Amino acid sequence: MKFGICTSFRTISQLNEIALDYLEENVQRFLIPERPQVEFEELLHAVRQLPFPVEAANSLLPADLRLIESPSQHVDRPRLESYMRTALRRAEQAGIRIFVFGSGGARNYPADIEKEAAAQQLAEHMATWSGWAREHGVQIVLEPLRYEETNILNTVAEGGALVSTIAGSGARLLADVYHMACNGEDPESILPYRSLLAHVHVAEKQDRAAPGHHGEDFRPYFSALHRAGYDQRISIECNWSDFSSEAVPALAQLRTQWEESSRQTV
Repeated sequence: MKFGICTSFRTISQLNEIALDYLEENVQRFLIPERPQVEFEELLHAVRQLPFPVEAANSLLPADLRLIESPSQHVDRPRLESYMRTALRRAEQAGIRIFVFGSGGARNYPADIEKEAAAQQLAEHMATWSGWAREHGVQIVLEPLRYEETNILNTVAEGGALVSTIAGSGARLLADVYHMACNGEDPESILPYRSLLAHVHVAEKQDRAAPGHHGEDFRPYFSALHRAGYDQRISIECNWSDFSSEAVPALAQLRTQWEESSRQTV
């Protein structure tokens, strides 16, 4: 299992003592798909000085890059294709293997289209992107989001049902412990989609805090992940109160609960 942190490389580059397996960056902030290549090259040079790799990236799309076509809403397909192809090409340069598709604002559907039709459009986008992504060694993972962040694909069950229809494209599923807790999802809901699971996010439900901040117990979720045979990556995606003092104990807490849940599962 690899344990990582979601944050800017500019923050973490000053903390070389962190026992970090990888960093999860931000597509819009790091890969800057709508900015010139030379600007990205400068960021890439800085990232290559880190003692750990950047293996994943979230915040895939800006909110104004809409994905659902309806009578009231237009999808700028040329802009979307250019954005995604550029992001994927740069991801390959940086060694990124996972693109997290959360992007609640971009995927929200307007009132003049049915939810099922909107979901079908999202499935088509993901299948297309995943075909492009394979050429660059990248996997697109769908992140179900809490109800406050988007009006579609909120639960692991909903996300898993959609991804299962396009799994042949290479698209996969993410489980986020924070979103699951906020939505009241049972940890067991991971198990039916174990074959699709390719990435995990974690944060405490209260304040979306770092692991250990309020002492919340992730072991029920981790036990389900163990039973699902999951052994890829877990990223802390949280609101840091003080990154420099919280990062090391948060990672330690994450590893401890993961190991303890493994023993409980046996």
